[in-house]
Amino acid sequence: MFTAKCGGVLHNSNKFGGWNGGDTVSEIHFEGDEEITEVGGAIGNRGGNQVISLLSFKTNKRTYGPFGCATENVFSLPWHKGSLVGFYGLAGYYIDSIGVYLKAYENIIRVGTWGKTEPGSPQNVWSFQLQKNHYLKKIIIDHGDLIYSLMFTTQCGSLTQTTETFGGWNGGERISEIIFERDEEITGICGTSAFSRGSVDGLSIISSISFITNKKNHGPFGNVRGAPFPVPLDVGSFVGFYGLAGYYIDSIGVYLKAYK
Repeated sequence: MFTAKCGGVLHNSNKFGGWNGGDTVSEIHFEGDEEITEVGGAIGNRGGNQVISLLSFKTNKRTYGPFGCATENVFSLPWHKGSLVGFYGLAGYYIDSIGVYLKAYENIIRVGTWGKTEPGSPQNVWSFQLQKNHYLKKIIIDHGDLIYSLMFTTQCGSLTQTTETFGGWNGGERISEIIFERDEEITGICGTSAFSRGSVDGLSIISSISFITNKKNHGPFGNVRGAPFPVPLDVGSFVGFYGLAGYYIDSIGVYLKAYK
């Protein structure tokens, strides 16, 4: 069952499923600026029928759950091309299936990626997009012979939000921070892609990266080696990054809001 709020008015949905009652009732209360960014769970079996046995909800602030019973048949529903506006599925005695309704981001295009070209598994996909009225305040780069991880902080008024750390299953040798001025915008990135060396070698990774703004060039971070890639943002304005990550940052691309 879901509760939505518009102004000071609350609207409750019908109860979906539950012809058989459960053992525990849990509630999630979201903050006003909190948005669901991913749903995960597991599929189980009840009376010979497939059901949703486990659910968790990831937001831009934290993860809620898991709720239910874990199985080996897990699923993950991250999304990178829209914002959540609802759920749908099948239900009877239990929640039999679940899907999400998304509102597409207007005029958002993806440029890239550079680095690893093979498709990654869901746990390796990373994505960061600026929310409405937020600007990029800080980037934290863990680096050494390559780029180990990235983390982003945005600001809207006095509110700051920091993403999870993307990559970094192996720690790096140096932490660098970029602090952006309020009127500073990313206008391009450049870097190099190569193969990892050391304890986890032979992986296609981002070995160095620089962030170019309307005020200065930040970087390079990492080790400039391998194949260079320039990414001028001449078809739109910067709104985020995406790619693959695990032990390291395996690939990176850019979200742009297309110029009209």
